[in-house]
Parts: sequence; structure tokens; C-alpha cells
Amino acid sequence: MASRYALVSLLLVLSINLQNFVNAQATNESVPIAAPFLSRPDIDSIALNVTRHNDSLISPGYIFMAPYQVDQAGPYLFDNSGNLVWTGFSISGPASSHDFRVCEWNGSDHLCMYQGNQELGYARGHGIIMDNQFQIVKSVQTGGGLPPADQHDFNTINNGNQALMTIFHPLQYDLTAYNISNGQGYIMEGVFQEVETMTSEVLFEWRSLSHVDPSESYVLPNTTDVSGDGLTKDTAWDYFHINAVDKSIDGDYLISSRHTETIYKINSTDGSIIWQLGGKNSDFKQDFNFSYQHDVRFLSENSTTTIISFFDNAYNGFNGSAYFSEGKVVAINNATMNATLLQAFPNPAPFGPNDTSGGLLSASQGNVQMLPNGNAFLGWGSNAFISESTADGTPILSAYFATTGALHYRAYKFNFTSYPTDIPALYTYAQNDSAPTAFYSSWNGATEVASWAYYGGSSATDMTKLGTSPKNGFETVATQPGYQSFTMVEAVASNGTGLANSSVITTFVPGAQLSAKCNSMQCPMTGSFSSVTQLQNTTSTIPSVADKATAARWSVLGVLAIMAGLWIR
Repeated sequence: MASRYALVSLLLVLSINLQNFVNAQATNESVPIAAPFLSRPDIDSIALNVTRHNDSLISPGYIFMAPYQVDQAGPYLFDNSGNLVWTGFSISGPASSHDFRVCEWNGSDHLCMYQGNQELGYARGHGIIMDNQFQIVKSVQTGGGLPPADQHDFNTINNGNQALMTIFHPLQYDLTAYNISNGQGYIMEGVFQEVETMTSEVLFEWRSLSHVDPSESYVLPNTTDVSGDGLTKDTAWDYFHINAVDKSIDGDYLISSRHTETIYKINSTDGSIIWQLGGKNSDFKQDFNFSYQHDVRFLSENSTTTIISFFDNAYNGFNGSAYFSEGKVVAINNATMNATLLQAFPNPAPFGPNDTSGGLLSASQGNVQMLPNGNAFLGWGSNAFISESTADGTPILSAYFATTGALHYRAYKFNFTSYPTDIPALYTYAQNDSAPTAFYSSWNGATEVASWAYYGGSSATDMTKLGTSPKNGFETVATQPGYQSFTMVEAVASNGTGLANSSVITTFVPGAQLSAKCNSMQCPMTGSFSSVTQLQNTTSTIPSVADKATAARWSVLGVLAIMAGLWIR
């Protein structure tokens, strides 16, 4: 197997460095932020930059993702044009959010995601279910005396009555065969459980060490960024790395092990392995290769054939089997024991039709979702991209929210209707008290708004309707004639029904000196104080630069603060 990877791995590293350089030059940015929303200045949303968009072929729905290592990590909704629909930054607390999608629970569509504390290559946390008002209605945990659930799968099944969840379980282990012979080592066991979502009762549990020997792993201790060295419980050797679990209509399970490069079908009665695809002991003759895969799913199954999908990373940052990652749909013939590639879904020009980079190679994470119309929707994991392709693999949508640094575990597309408990947000501005009034209106998470109605007047109790305009993106900007001291907006549905009103607010009017720098729509943002003298005269709590002793004290405190920040990080 070492010879299988040797040359291609070297070429992969070189090509990745070149691709990253080209991409960085093409975009000249790392994690772009959407333009500030004046009605919601607290929101620093990622900007989803659409580089390919075939409107006639793209499936309807919203784009679901949960980016992290960005300014405001958390679950997000975007439309097909890249407009923000909802940001759930901090909705589930300070921990990481992953695998944000629509799920069925309690007889209706809900929102599911994983939330937990991030470790190196896995996490500890729980599943969260939210209603269509973005209210958390259920927390789902694993059980059986094992660690809390891992991030890699929180998959609700059977109309949401049960959930499949993964666990990373460190155990004491004899690793003498792996050059750890001075004492006992630690190994990370891959576990999945099927639990009742209402009670978190464990209905079925499977443990990798009972069925898969560590010798089947392609990732040895201390060889990758997430392998672990096997020396302590906190650095247990992750020989298996379970990263997906699904269940068929017949009741058997399908799981993915990244580090054995194998997909397993598991008997739901006794946990035995029915068959395994890929890896060192594959049961099938294959006409395709894959490695370090994610997100394996049942698509259909009968007495002779099983059709599955998965995301073939083809690379883990150290070794690989191809130059680019792609989604795959595979047919497994249980009679002839042949596995056949039915369709691949690459992203050959991620920056648009004129891009010649060749595709994306994702060293971690990623998924492929087969949509009802036959299209495939892909999240590119360690590459901050999403894409959609037709059933024959033709790319019809490509978008990115970063070029380096930012990540997202999976991305999806679903139809969803939401009714936030909050009300619309509004900011209004006039350059002076005789100028027209600019309205900036938004409603985070409201999917049913078709237009805005604008109201204004000289008092909060005496306002008239000024006009309407269609909703345009997350924040709609419109100018209404005449100065309005007090303003309000009404969100209106497509059938003309009023959905909700904003609060009544007063219009911002700059003073004479600032107004000279403004235009009819807004004032420029300032990035600095006008002068040191002005700052010292108006802000007595900041030490004067002339006071050398005080300045020195603040410098020392600043250094200590920086050191503390590095330590906490």
C-alpha cells in the first residue's frame, strides 16, 4: 500500500500548494465578510460568493451550512444567489456547530445540528433539534456509560423517532506491535449508537474493536494531524475514525471508517459485518478507487443490489489516491460481488467556467446529498466551497465563502419555511431634516417575506404608509420621499398578508459637520479618531501619551494581555 501512495502523494502536495497559490491570487482574500447590514450591525456574516449559477437547472431550496474558524461561526441559511437568509451565530452557545440540516421530528420538518466542544479530529457534545421558529425543542444524547456524542453524525431516522450518533471512545490498549512498548497505550475506538430521540435510550450499539482489527488501519500512530500518538488518553491512536452512519429500510446499518478507508454494512441483529467495500479486505471487485471518504448513505436497496453515495476525499493531507475529491454514486451487486461506479460529481472549475485549476482536493470533511430532482449537492469540507451538479455530473452551481482558513463539515440544500419569534429590524437615515428618508429593513430567518411596506410621520402615533418595495436580499434598501422623524416597516407575504411590524424608531440625522461628508443614503464609516488632541480632550480614561510612566504601564499590561490570549487560544 505504501507504493500505491508514494508518487501520487508527492505530486498531490505539490499540486495543492500551487492550487492554493492560484486561488489566493484569484480572490485576494481569505474569509470575506458580507457588507455591513445597517439594520443589524451586530451581524458579521460570511459572504457566499457565487461563481457559477445556471438558474434553469439549479434545484429550489436554501443552502444549509455551519462554517467555523470564521468571525461568527454557527449555522447559516443562504439562498441560491448567495444572499443571507438566517444566521444562528451563538444560538446554541459558544461551542462548535456542525451538520446543520432539515430533519423530521414529531411529525413535521425541524432543524437538526450537532453542537459540542471541539477536540483534535472529533468533538464532545449532543444533537440539537429546533422548530421552524429557530427555538431549541430537544437535545439528544448518547448513553451506555460512553463519552458524549461526536460531531461526525447526528442522523435522525424513522420520522425522527430515532437518531444515529457517533462516539469517539479512548481505551487502554496493548500497542506493542506499533512501537509503543514501554507501557500500556491508548486506542480510539469508533462507536455508533441508535437512540430514541425523546428519551436518549440506547437501542443499538456497535464498537469497532469488536469487529475490525487495528491492523486494517492505513493511519499509524503519530503519522497525521489527527492520528494521535497512542501515548495518553488525550492522544489515543485513532485507528478507525468513524465519520458516518446510516440505516437501510431493511434495518441494517452502513458506516464509514476514514482511517481503514472502508465502508461497512453492519447486521442490525448481532453487529457482524455483512460486507465491506474498500480497504485491505474488500469483499468486492471494484472499477473505481476511493480513500479517506466521508458521508456514506443508502440510496436504494433490493435483494441483489445496493446503491450508495459517499464523498471521496481521495486525500488526508498526507497520502492520497487521486488528484481531486468528488462525490460518488456506486452500485454494489451482492450476487456477483462487483462494485460499479455509476456517477461521479467533481467541481472541476470551482471559481467559475473560466477557472482552469482542475478541481478541489479536500483533505478532510465533505459530503454529497442526492436531491429529489436527481441533482447532487456537495459540501467540500476543508475547502470552503459548495456546488451543485445535474444527474450526469454537469456543474451548475459553485460558490465559496473563503479561500483559506475557514472550514465547514457538511452543506445541504432543503426547502424550509420559517417564522422567527423576533420582529423585523429597521434603520432609517436622512442627510438632513429636509432630505428623503432611506429605509434599511431585514428580518433574520424569515423565509415568507415578499415585500416591505414603509411607514413614517412626525410622531410615533401619527404615521402614514409611504410606499412599498420588493424584498431584495437579506437587507432591503429603499428611499421614501420626505423627511420622516419616526419610521416603521411591515413585512408582507406574497399574498399581501402582513406578517409582522418592526419597532417604531427615530430616523438618524447627522450633525452639520458630519452631514457634509455624507450622501443621501448613508454616512461613511470612520476607522480612526479625528486627532490625538481631540481624543485626549474627550476620553479622560485613556492615558496621555505624554505620561511616560502610565504609557509604560499600559504597554506591559498589553503584552501580558497578548500572552494571555495566546495561552487561552
